[in-house]
Amino acid sequence: MKKIFILLLIPIIACAHKISIEEMGTRQRIQVADDFYAKKRYRPAQEIYEKITFESKGDTLVKKAQYQLANCYYNLKLYEDAIFEYEELLRLFPVSKYSEDVEFMIGMCWYKLSYPSYYDQEETKKAIEQFEYFLIRYPKSEKKAQAVGILNKCRNELLEKKYENAYIYYKMEYYNAALMYLYEIFDEDTNEDTNEEIDKKALILAAKIYNKKKDWDSLNKVLETFIQKCPDHPYIKEIERYLSNKN
Repeated sequence: MKKIFILLLIPIIACAHKISIEEMGTRQRIQVADDFYAKKRYRPAQEIYEKITFESKGDTLVKKAQYQLANCYYNLKLYEDAIFEYEELLRLFPVSKYSEDVEFMIGMCWYKLSYPSYYDQEETKKAIEQFEYFLIRYPKSEKKAQAVGILNKCRNELLEKKYENAYIYYKMEYYNAALMYLYEIFDEDTNEDTNEEIDKKALILAAKIYNKKKDWDSLNKVLETFIQKCPDHPYIKEIERYLSNKN
């Protein structure tokens, strides 16, 4: 959310006397804010950038101030505020030299806001949506590899969440509900960077469920898939034991 601007007076030496931020022009203010930013003093930099965006709407430097304002919030780990300011830049200036980086940084903010898999994954889904959009719009971006890497992490986080849901239902003996989530994992397992451990855990859990349900045809299919994907996995022998004891 937009924060209330806190008045900041920062003196600098110029022409042998002190000049306050209030007396400076936009270009001088930018220079002071940039100096704070370079020194990682993001809070005073943020306050000056914000003042510029409020008071210099028609100034050509306002784009930079708006961009740097969002970056300050990002570096202060105030990711929701950063998203607001990045999106404000896109709203005010739909096309600018900052657009590509802004679209990437919005994805980064959602990624930073996301929680581990055992929590709600709305932020993770928004990160996925944003990075997918970024890759479509900027397919030749220098940040493509980084975006793809984070996108895969987010997708795996959702798969992990599905597995945890399946496991909860398995423990409650709601086997059909558990299988529903496992099927979603198997259906989405088309990404070469998908976490193999999630896939293995899902296959093992499916085998346990089919054994409980005495669904031997499905258990045989799990065995075939297991042998195909990881032929040396020790749980293959356990599945074979299930099948040998089916009678």
